[in-house]
Amino acid sequence: MSRKAISQETCYLGVLRGEEEFNYGCLLVAFFVLGNYMKSIKLISRIAIFTALAIALGYILSFVPNLELVTSTIFLSGVLLGGSAGMLVGALSFLVFGFANPMGPSPLPLLVSQMLGGMFAGFMGGIYKRKNWNRAYILILLGIFITFIYDILTTSVGWIFFPTKNTFLAYLIVGLPFVLWHIWTQSLIYGFILFPIVKHLKKRTS
Repeated sequence: MSRKAISQETCYLGVLRGEEEFNYGCLLVAFFVLGNYMKSIKLISRIAIFTALAIALGYILSFVPNLELVTSTIFLSGVLLGGSAGMLVGALSFLVFGFANPMGPSPLPLLVSQMLGGMFAGFMGGIYKRKNWNRAYILILLGIFITFIYDILTTSVGWIFFPTKNTFLAYLIVGLPFVLWHIWTQSLIYGFILFPIVKHLKKRTS
């Protein structure tokens, strides 16, 4: 038999003719296709679970200003599932939470910036997955960096709603304590909650 790939039609013909080599080849193809299908289903399921978890945690803490577990959950999804899946979790989480926010839906520019910030958190989780970083201070610094980028993205949207220099400056001054609070709380979450979880999961998967 030639070494070219066995198509679905040749599998059917081989089986009908009773050719043993085709039967074995088709069996291998079937196992390969089924294995890839099951991996895809498993990945989709995990993406859905992390997205639902991020949204649920967002609802739980939605009435506490700038205290959230959404971005850290998205980061964790990137650590466990890879950067691409983490970015998808980030986009979906903020898309759903932005539209169904208990405090009211996010305006479109803010929603887009939140989705970009969530995707960045998932992307950074994928980077952390590939690196051998096993120190809490590294995760704290990453948490500060991710939160800083997220807050820059979401805060810069204020220029659309406060277009003059004075109004935008006032907007930044009023929002600065909330940004600092957000960065501080996220550094604690990444260092004292997320780090033990990531360390435990890495031990289990290693």
